[in-house]
Amino acid sequence: MMRYTRSGLAAAAMLLVVGACTAPLEIKNNDAPDVLRVLATPNDVKSVAASSLNTWYLGATSADPYLMFEVTSNHATANYGNFGMRYNNEEPRTPYDNNSSSGDAPVALDPWNAFYGSLGASNDAMKAFKAGVKLTNDAETDQYKTLATFVQALSLGELGLIFDKAFVVDENTTDKPALVPYTAVITASLAKYDAAIAASAGKTYTFPASVFPLDKVTFNASTLNRIANTMAARTLAYSARTLAETNALSWTRILGYAEKGISGSGGAPFDFTIVGDGGISWWNDAMGAPNSTWGVAVCTKTINMMAPNVAWPFTGTMVAPAGTYDKRLGGYPFDDNTGDVAAGHADFGYYGSVFGNPARGIWKQSPYVYTRYYYMGWDWATSYQGPMPYTLAAENDLLIAEALARTGGDLARAATLINKTRVTRGGLTPATAGDGAAKLLQYVAYENDIELYSTGANGMYERRRIDNLQVGTVRHLPVPAKELETLGLPIYTFGGATANPTGK
Repeated sequence: MMRYTRSGLAAAAMLLVVGACTAPLEIKNNDAPDVLRVLATPNDVKSVAASSLNTWYLGATSADPYLMFEVTSNHATANYGNFGMRYNNEEPRTPYDNNSSSGDAPVALDPWNAFYGSLGASNDAMKAFKAGVKLTNDAETDQYKTLATFVQALSLGELGLIFDKAFVVDENTTDKPALVPYTAVITASLAKYDAAIAASAGKTYTFPASVFPLDKVTFNASTLNRIANTMAARTLAYSARTLAETNALSWTRILGYAEKGISGSGGAPFDFTIVGDGGISWWNDAMGAPNSTWGVAVCTKTINMMAPNVAWPFTGTMVAPAGTYDKRLGGYPFDDNTGDVAAGHADFGYYGSVFGNPARGIWKQSPYVYTRYYYMGWDWATSYQGPMPYTLAAENDLLIAEALARTGGDLARAATLINKTRVTRGGLTPATAGDGAAKLLQYVAYENDIELYSTGANGMYERRRIDNLQVGTVRHLPVPAKELETLGLPIYTFGGATANPTGK
């Protein structure tokens, strides 16, 4: 809770420096003197480009909106009022309360501000470069222009994944833009990814570790290029709001990106993982909550996938896993003598008790917890310290496997990629080419839910694109009420069992 508040303040501070979420949209001159006065020296421009990446990361790992998304998609579950988890976990589903005075207002407002903060900062750096600012030499100028372009892509991508519509702005925007559909925002994001990929190809520069403290690999032109390819692949794949949209995506394009991503042909596989510093500059609230005993439990819908004897919805009866089940699920994960996570613990464990007030809805409870990355969870002395995976190499493998299955590609290779986690970590029956494309896609969906739990592969993005949500679940958020009020536009929302959750 303390860390989350600090992250919100940090994002707000950045917005004040580079312009509030609406301020960048009102710039009419790309070479505006106000921007150039703030970015007075090349080092200022360099610092803004670098800090914009930190702002994006803190937004992309914030509690809002990702904990609400995890809960309302029945990936996780909770009944606490924090972070939109209580009222967006009602059954039947109720509309998201898009009201500027609502306690759930930050669910939409915080990511809107965060990503326009990172976008505004990267845009300002690009404006300065466009106006002729040069760093130590042409190579360093090119390096930080590429970094700023990368952050533009990341920021627009998150806006396109989270909201039904948003503004697309960059260093070339001269007039006040209009809100455009998420499909147009995703298109703009991919164009920036393409630019960053092209600009970093074949380059040999390396960034200081403080710019992006990756685990086990150095943040350089090669790793930026491979991360950008993976992020482009996942941005396009996860942009779909329905199964029909998923089927209509360009899976050939997704395959092209993923083949050059963090597990692709460009070198040894690596996880896109940030090393946390305990909450000084780098932390991850979206992982901190589900990897603790704070109360964000694993929904029994997710557990039922691994152990069919565990029923969903939860009725209050404690049921431990039985029979043959995924070995990533285990028994009680804690050592009674020390209170620490037991040696050899599974990713998911049967806790045997539940969190929160049952009067708020027994279905919101679960006796299962997640402890794969427990060391950085909220209630441990090592909170926010050590590796905090955002995108696993396994996620890129699964994107390749899915694309192969959807494009008539090599099903034997797709099965091999799936089995890297399905068999090696899950101990499940191996997938084979003989299973056919449809079955392999089911295996991919399963691994996305289980292997990628609590990483940047948000359960909402996976489940909405295959129509695996309860009736009335929001599939994206509206423009925040506060922004609509500022713009003088009608306030609207999504969700509710009797409403169309996608607004289509």
